[in-house]
Amino acid sequence: MSHSFKRRLAAATGAATVGLLLLAAPVQAAPTAEAADVTPNTAKPSAAEIEANNAAARASLPPNVTMTVIGELPKLSGPTDHYSQNGSTIASGATVLAAATVPYNFTFDGVRSLYGRTFQLTESSTVCKDVKATWDNGYHDQYHYFYISLNGSSVTVPADGVARSYCWSQVPTYTDHQFYYAVANNSGGHYAFVSGSGRVRYSWQ
Repeated sequence: MSHSFKRRLAAATGAATVGLLLLAAPVQAAPTAEAADVTPNTAKPSAAEIEANNAAARASLPPNVTMTVIGELPKLSGPTDHYSQNGSTIASGATVLAAATVPYNFTFDGVRSLYGRTFQLTESSTVCKDVKATWDNGYHDQYHYFYISLNGSSVTVPADGVARSYCWSQVPTYTDHQFYYAVANNSGGHYAFVSGSGRVRYSWQ
């Protein structure tokens, strides 16, 4: 067997071996830009991040809404509504058809877009909402943000676990109202969900 033939045989054998290795290797999916958008962030926000969140929330306030940072919610007592994307439970003693009076407590989880209970103001045209929210599963990115709306006046609610109080003025009395809870920019299969708790009250309560 000539040296030339041996070299050609070795080259062919090597190429075949490489081909088999390539076939045996698992196919790796190419990374996509969207994958970076859903990276969980479970770290507690720093003081600087909380202050930046406060500034962004204040910048979002409509003229008839004020915000106060309260840090922690007072202990909630009494019947409490629970809001869920898959179905809400209204506290005992009231129904969806019977508007609640203020104050009332609420919790929510797995929420991306829903209305809370119906309520009426009978003693004042200003209503306050104490609320604390966090991203489900530590989800957070630069595109999504949580907001709450009442009668078209929306406020940004940082989902950082810090309680804040928002007070809406010029709200009609003896009229049915509902707060709307939503996460902005939920599209293209990239959904963020929030959970939290709080209460709705008059300003002096």
